[in-house]
Amino acid sequence: MSVLMRKPQTLVDVYRLLPEGTPIQVIQNQFYMSPSPTFDHFSIAREIFRQLDAHAMQNNLGEAIYAPVDVYLGDKNAVQPDVFFISNDNKHLIKKDGIYGAPDLIVEILSPSNKNADLIKKKAVYAEFGVKEYFIIEPSDKTVLCYYLKDGKYAEPKKQKAKFISKLLNKTFSF
Repeated sequence: MSVLMRKPQTLVDVYRLLPEGTPIQVIQNQFYMSPSPTFDHFSIAREIFRQLDAHAMQNNLGEAIYAPVDVYLGDKNAVQPDVFFISNDNKHLIKKDGIYGAPDLIVEILSPSNKNADLIKKKAVYAEFGVKEYFIIEPSDKTVLCYYLKDGKYAEPKKQKAKFISKLLNKTFSF
């Protein structure tokens, strides 16, 4: 008896067939390739993760996670945020093969090739799926755009320099 495979219906279905580690994300059913991050990108992500993880563990708040871990938002989005947090209330979203639903907090660090994806496309998807806090970092000048979800939308961003305040976690993170 032969095993019949279901024909892929979306690019997320195709994404699941790609070899592990393929540097690609799916945003609104479109592929976006990403080069390896720069050292500045990596250093900022590492520092934020360290602080976020320590705070989450010390206060038993949830899970701090860093890329590459797949986050599936509906059937048309498979993203890999640089650093993110899932509260204890949302730990049910964590599955063996990825996260199925919106993290509570996401940090994205811009690269020259991904600015449009992070600033516009991902921001819209994150708001639609209910990411409560979204922080976008420009590594060249350490500017942070801080978005907080209110009534299903992100208000005008608050700008910070080399830090951001998580209202959700009642903590300032600096790098």
